[in-house]
Amino acid sequence: MKRLILVWMLILCLMPLNVWGDSVMKDFHYDQFEELYIRMIDNYPDPDDALFPKYSEAGRALYVVLMFDMEIQNGGLCQFFWNCGANYAKLLPDALKTVGMSDVADLYESFLSDNDITLDVITSYRERDPEYAEAYEWYRYDAFDDPYMRIWEETDFNQRIIDYANLHPEIWDMP
Repeated sequence: MKRLILVWMLILCLMPLNVWGDSVMKDFHYDQFEELYIRMIDNYPDPDDALFPKYSEAGRALYVVLMFDMEIQNGGLCQFFWNCGANYAKLLPDALKTVGMSDVADLYESFLSDNDITLDVITSYRERDPEYAEAYEWYRYDAFDDPYMRIWEETDFNQRIIDYANLHPEIWDMP
């Protein structure tokens, strides 16, 4: 009998967590998010690396979105442009849509359009050689950062990422 219980416990632990519904996922999603985030950052190359296209579409999209969110959380959209540049910026709208975040993609594309920000402008961030504080003054980044953070909180960004990753186990297929 004890073996049967242990076998069932093992089976239940190995099942994808999203079959349990939101109540269980909400208990564990932050721990899962951190593990997922670290594994993605540790295992994926930058978009300009020759290996990047060899990873799954789902994995590439998730990686770009996680890098984007990390920069937004640490300093906003200006920091994303500053640290990641045009290679990430050009992939971001499609990556956001791929992971089910069209709301954020729309906000991002609207901000770029409203401010006439092109990939050339983003590429020039470092070429202009300003101090970061000077680059921050070029646009009203709050017009993006504030609504992004509202979306992030209201829609439980971490849970959205976990749900997407659970649906796409191919993100762990490494070339």
